[in-house]
Amino acid sequence: MVTFKSHNLICERFILGPLQVNTYLVYESGSDKALLIDPAEESPTLLDRIKELGFSETTIFLTHGHADHLAGVDYFRTQLSGCKVAISLEDAPMLGDPDLNLSSYIGDQIALEDAEIILNDGDHLGAEGEIAAVPGHTPGGLILIFPGMVFSGDTLFAGSIGRSDFPGGDGKQLIKAIKDKIFTLSDRYVFPGHGPETRIAEEKTENPFFSASFTI
Repeated sequence: MVTFKSHNLICERFILGPLQVNTYLVYESGSDKALLIDPAEESPTLLDRIKELGFSETTIFLTHGHADHLAGVDYFRTQLSGCKVAISLEDAPMLGDPDLNLSSYIGDQIALEDAEIILNDGDHLGAEGEIAAVPGHTPGGLILIFPGMVFSGDTLFAGSIGRSDFPGGDGKQLIKAIKDKIFTLSDRYVFPGHGPETRIAEEKTENPFFSASFTI
């Protein structure tokens, strides 16, 4: 577990699953509510941490509907009383379809129950979190924006961007979404779905996918 703090927000990162997904536990200091972002596998360690902190409410936020980011949903949904799942309208059908969420291609098939919360661009999650739609990696990719932090899922990585060659992907749409929804924000930390954290300012100037010579 690695912990980050910004403003009143605390973020704990757990690297889970065979594809080393960054699963984040996010909460405000003194709050009894938490967000669990992209639970990638069953993790008793993470579950114990959630129970240790004593949250009365934990909401699972899925940045998108690929299997490696949701393989732990049922485990936490079952273990945490009243736990609800939030995902975009466009990616919601992926939860129950192993072909759409790609689990039928990478391992055990995953078919989840419907999400309790459907999110759209501009919605809010948590006291200060704002949802922004970033299609391109999947049709319904979402990011979660806080003061000082952005949780980018598989949209933007340190020095790279998400794949767009999966069903429903669109590389041009992805790059446009990053420019419109992330690069227009003030500089802050970016916490991606895989790999190390980065900053918006660094990606704007150094990410090769946004150089003048790059075409897709």
